[in-house]
This record gives sequence, C-alpha cells and structure tokens, in this order.
Amino acid sequence: MVRTLFWIWYTIGALLLIVFGIPDSLKFSNGLFLVFYGVYGLDLLIKGQFKPFMSDWSVNSSGGRMTKRFWYAAALIWLGGMAVEWVGVHSGRLFGDYNYSTILGPLLFGVPVTLGFAWIAVVCNAVLISHDFGQRGLRLLLLRALQVGFWTVLMDLVLDPVAHARNFWHWEGGGGFYQVPWSNFGGWLIAGAALSMLLPTVPFTRLAARRGTRLYQAILILFGLISLTEGLPACAVIAGAGTALAEGSLRYAGSRSIGKI
Repeated sequence: MVRTLFWIWYTIGALLLIVFGIPDSLKFSNGLFLVFYGVYGLDLLIKGQFKPFMSDWSVNSSGGRMTKRFWYAAALIWLGGMAVEWVGVHSGRLFGDYNYSTILGPLLFGVPVTLGFAWIAVVCNAVLISHDFGQRGLRLLLLRALQVGFWTVLMDLVLDPVAHARNFWHWEGGGGFYQVPWSNFGGWLIAGAALSMLLPTVPFTRLAARRGTRLYQAILILFGLISLTEGLPACAVIAGAGTALAEGSLRYAGSRSIGKI
C-alpha cells in the first residue's frame, strides 16, 4: 500500500513538476511528497530486514522489537533533522545562510515540518544502498555512516540547486554551486552520517536493496530532469552519474551476495 501510494504520487508529481507546473491549489503536494518519501523509505527498511530463522523470528517476537527500534529511530531522525535545520536557519552555520518559504508546508520555528520527513527519507534511502563489506559492530556503524554521508551529498548536489531555483528555500550571498554555498554540502555530509547512526545495523535482503536503489535513482532522475528545465546542466550530469553509480553499487552487492534473497 505504501509503495503503491508513493509511486502514484511520484508519477503525478513528476508530470506536474516537469511538464505542466504545479497550480497554487496543489502547492501542498510538495510537502506531502516528502512525507510519502520518508514513510516509504522507512517501510522498505522495516520490511526488508533479512530474517535467517523465520520461526525463531516469529516466536520470540524479535521482528516486533526490531520494528519498534526502527520507528523510534525514525522519530529521533525527525527530531534531529528538524534540530539541525533550526540551527542552520537561525545561525547560518552548518548549511550556510538560508531561509525557507512555505511551499513545503507550515513552518515550525522557521523550518517546514515536512523537513523532518525529508531527513528520514534521505537517510533511510542511503542506508538501503550502503554495504557492510564484511564489517560488524562499531566498524560497520562508522563505515555505513560514511557511505550514507556520501550518498546524501551526491543527492543534495542535485536537490538543493533545483530547490533554490524553484524557490523552495533561498540562500543569501550567492556563490558556491549554482548559488548553493559549498559549506551546505559539508553540512549534509555531517548530518546525514550522524543521523544514520540512530538506525539499527541489520542486514537487508537483495530485494530491499534493489528497491532502495530504484527509489534513489528515481529521485535523482526526477530532479535531474527538472534541473534541465531550470538551466542547471551540471546537476543533470551529476544525476546521471549518481544513477549509474547506484546501479554499479547494487550489482557489486549482488556479486558479493550481500543481503540474501
């Protein structure tokens, strides 16, 4: 249900954003898309856990406890994402000097409430396409955090210039990459990596990794196409490279049999 709802909303949104434009009466759909993206990403994580012993998993309620851990982690990511955005908006640190419009939804202390879901979406999506490389424990947690930081920055190199061009939010001072200060991408690296540490380090099935990859690619393709309409060709190039890199990463994972089934 969550998957179907997301892809229907994605298809309609893509047509409106790229071809027809979004009428004022449907401006709320921008923020709602972030909510659906976040819920879908979390749903993929919860349902995509690799369960080596299905009977034990059911009998001892391990599955239920792990699901609760994911929901608690998502709540903390929402709070953490809103917190770093609040710091960014009111201090100019971490992401640069910027402010939000109301296009993405009502503001809470200067930050759209849907931004917390955006952080859930981006972090969960990046976790799904990260690999363990045979590591466990703290090493795995740190290795995954580095990968999540990389995938989130790669996405942000496409998202933020487009968002700025579409007046979702605004930076002051200019410069950087299509008016987005370079410090912003450093902020995304730090925030994405840190927030990912809130999620449990459990293995995922290959189906979950594949769906996570397709989701990541779909977001890049959507904003890559929008970037062409906004005269941001470098973003389109990055979107294409990111799509190919995510595909290569998925194939590499398959060759190493990471995430069974």
